[in-house]
Amino acid sequence: MLLTFLQGLSPWLWLGLGLLLLILEVFDAGGYLLWMALVATGLAVLLQVLPDFSWKLQLLLFVSLSTLLLLLWKCWREHLLDR
Repeated sequence: MLLTFLQGLSPWLWLGLGLLLLILEVFDAGGYLLWMALVATGLAVLLQVLPDFSWKLQLLLFVSLSTLLLLLWKCWREHLLDR
């Protein structure tokens, strides 16, 4: 069941996840969910242009880009707070 769901990842699912994360960001206001929403929305656009990405590559891109952007956000935020 889970494998069937993962194999059916579509641009609409990524777009929905991006919008959900943006809505949750409104209530959290820490900035962290914003970057994950940006990555999910970017994946939706990427899958519209190149629809042949496997679900493994989609999840790998989501996790790795989200982690990278979250780490950059944390470093930048700490740099701003040090001033």
